[in-house]
Amino acid sequence: MTNSGSKSLRRSVGFLLPLAIVLFLTVPTQKSSAAPSEQVIFSGVGFADSGDWQSPVGFWIWCQADGTGPYGQGHACAGAMYVYAQAITVGVHGQITENGDDTYTMRVSSNKPGVLQATLHNLSDDLTNGPTNDVEFTVTTDAGTASGVSDTAVVNVTGPGD
Repeated sequence: MTNSGSKSLRRSVGFLLPLAIVLFLTVPTQKSSAAPSEQVIFSGVGFADSGDWQSPVGFWIWCQADGTGPYGQGHACAGAMYVYAQAITVGVHGQITENGDDTYTMRVSSNKPGVLQATLHNLSDDLTNGPTNDVEFTVTTDAGTASGVSDTAVVNVTGPGD
């Protein structure tokens, strides 16, 4: 490209870029009719020491407990889990239930059918910031079922129900 062509291109971009930014900032955005949602996150590592096998188990699961946010009607969960000794690392999906004592129970299964099913439950409604909460879990794999507790889990509840 010649110098004059390069200068012309720079002038065009120099003019169009600010125009695009102004248009972007002034065009109204479509508002969502969805209501705010209560969200619950369990994240941690514990040790399954009771049952058919023993292993560290990790989890990071996000759920929409209530509401009609962009993920549909509430109670949907998505995340990931691992079972270290069995070399299982999978995406999971499932449902959440808010219990009468203001604790939550997540029931999830692997996105690849038959690899893993799990139930996780925070033990206290007195949640603290950081990795200081207790979450009990039961995990079923091809090797059987095992249970344990993470006493260093992050449990975060946000939104209208918090």
